[in-house]
Amino acid sequence: MDRYTIDEQELIDRAKQFSDEKLRPIARALDEENRFPSELLPEMAQAGFFGARYPCQYGGLGFSTAAAERIATELARGSAGVALTFHVHWMAADAILKFGTDEQKQRWLPDLISGKRVAAYTISEVGAGSDAASMQATATACDGGYQLNGIKYFSTNGSLSDLLVLALKTAPEQGSKGISVFVVEKTSEGLAVGPNLSKMGCRSSNTTSIILKDCFVPAENLLGKENGGFKVAMYGLVGGRLGMCSMGIGIAEACLAEAASYANRRIAFGKPIAALYSVQEMVAEMHVKLEAARLLVTHVATRMDTGADCAVDTSIAKLFVAETVDEVCHKALQIFGGHGYIKSCNVERYARDGRLMDIGVGTSEVLKMVVGGAVLRANS
Repeated sequence: MDRYTIDEQELIDRAKQFSDEKLRPIARALDEENRFPSELLPEMAQAGFFGARYPCQYGGLGFSTAAAERIATELARGSAGVALTFHVHWMAADAILKFGTDEQKQRWLPDLISGKRVAAYTISEVGAGSDAASMQATATACDGGYQLNGIKYFSTNGSLSDLLVLALKTAPEQGSKGISVFVVEKTSEGLAVGPNLSKMGCRSSNTTSIILKDCFVPAENLLGKENGGFKVAMYGLVGGRLGMCSMGIGIAEACLAEAASYANRRIAFGKPIAALYSVQEMVAEMHVKLEAARLLVTHVATRMDTGADCAVDTSIAKLFVAETVDEVCHKALQIFGGHGYIKSCNVERYARDGRLMDIGVGTSEVLKMVVGGAVLRANS
C-alpha cells in the first residue's frame, strides 16, 4: 500500500465498506462457530489496515493514531472479535517499535505492518491477570539464549499468530523487577498452543493458552533489557486500552443503529414505539454518551501522537467507554424487549461482546485504582 495514493479518510471508508460487505453478513456465523475469518486476512492486509499508523520506513502508511482507531471502530461494527485481533497485533508491534533494537525492528516490523504475519501479545496466566508480577512462567538463561517453561493464558491470536510477544520471569524472586519480554516464533520447538477457548463474547477472536516446555529462544529475541520487561509489558497495554475503546465504540454504534431502526418499525399501542417519550429519552442518552466517548477517544489518540505518557489517559478513556457500552447495550435490549433476548437478534451478541470492555486489558476496578492513585498523587 502506497502512503501517497490513499489518505486517512479513504482508508476509513474502505474499512467501513469492508465491515459492511464482508464482516456483517458472516458475524453471526463467526460467533456461533467461535472462529476468526482467516480467509479474509489477505484482503485485510492488502487493504492496508494492519499498517495504518506505523512509520513508512517499515512499510506503514504513517497515518495518525486517531485514524487507525477509527478503522478499528469500523471493523468492530461488523465483528468485535476481528477488531480485537487487530488491537492485540498492534500491541505486539507497538512494543517492538518502542523497545526493539534496529535489527529487531527490521526483522519483524515489515511483516507485521504489512499483515504478512500476525502477532499475539501475552502477559496473563491462570493465576496472574491484573497482578502481572505474580506470573510463574520462567525464562532461564542458557548457552546462546533462554529456556522458556510454563503456561501462558488468555493469549489472544494464540493459534492465529506467527510470532508471540511473551512476558516471563527471568528472576522470579524479584517480583515485577524480574520480568523479561521475548519475541517467540510460533514454530519454536517446545512451544504448543492449547485449544481455542469458548468465550462469552468476541468469539470471532482467537484465544488460547500457550504451553512452553524447554522452549529455546535465542538471546537476540529478548525485547528490551533482561529483568526490565515490566515496563515493556505495561507499555503495550497502554495502546491496548485505547484499542479496546475503539472496539467498544464500534459495538455501541452498531447497537444504537439496530435499536433506533427497530424503534421506528415496531408498532405498539397503534404507533411506532419511536413516538414514545421513554424510547426517545433512551435513544438520546445513548447518542449523547456515544458522542462524548468518540470525542474522548479522539483526544487521547491525538495526544498519543505527541509522544506523551498516556497511561492514565487511556485508563480514563477505557473506563468511560466501558460505561457507555454497558449503557447502550442495556438500553438497546430494553427497546427490543423480549426480541432482544433471542440469539437471532444482533443486540444479544453486541451485549455479550461489549461485556469484555469492563474486563479486557485491565479491569475497570484496576483502572479506577490507576486513575484514583494518579489524582491523589497530583494533589498530595
